[in-house]
Amino acid sequence: MMKRYVFLALLPLLSCQGQQPADSPTRVGVPVEHVVATKDQQARRAQSEAYCKAHGVPYYKNPTAMLTDSEAEATLRTQDEVVDRALALCFIGLKSEGMSLTQLAEIDRAYHISPKLTPNERAYVTAPHPTEQQQADANWRYEGLHVLLWAVGYVPALAYPDRMCEVASDVKIIHDLSEAQFRARAKLRSKKEILDQADLILRLDWACTEARLKKQPAPGGLSSDAVVERHHALNWLMQYGDQEWDDVSTDT
Repeated sequence: MMKRYVFLALLPLLSCQGQQPADSPTRVGVPVEHVVATKDQQARRAQSEAYCKAHGVPYYKNPTAMLTDSEAEATLRTQDEVVDRALALCFIGLKSEGMSLTQLAEIDRAYHISPKLTPNERAYVTAPHPTEQQQADANWRYEGLHVLLWAVGYVPALAYPDRMCEVASDVKIIHDLSEAQFRARAKLRSKKEILDQADLILRLDWACTEARLKKQPAPGGLSSDAVVERHHALNWLMQYGDQEWDDVSTDT
């Protein structure tokens, strides 16, 4: 795992020591078969499979299984929910970098962070001596932040997940704006755009999971950790299983 460094003009911060994130709740099995796909599901699947093929990533080939929700069925998180979650993830990431309690308290006040934290995040923030795993999990949430910044229009595109996101650039987006400005300039992407990415990450994570079960490296040069964190964020965005952030599963 690579070390990551965040350099902000006022906040030079050192990242965690390459620890892997804890496994997300994941159920691995044979996907439900014989699903009657809608036209948009079929088109989305074909687009994702073409992407996988172009990057040398194997994909689940049954055309009547492993589908994300159709546009008619899916209900996305609201724009304000996404903004709040992005701010919380940024805060959690900054804490994982070793930022001082004084600086964290200032950010908490400026962005009203405390009410935005989940129970697990609150436990981490208030722990007098967080475990290495808690630190690593918090640091890896930067990948989820990257997805949410994309979802509300601050990141133009989600690149092929073969490496870590550019943490410094993402944190700077929030660092340079007040909470009110960050919220006002956000614009939630269309349901189609988000479902397209959710379908794609499902297939990329399936390929990574299959490789892991066979004790093989992730195909296509994928970063399996970045993939699963992206999967977590996208499943939360589309309210997969009506699960809240701490409980989101990344089933393949």
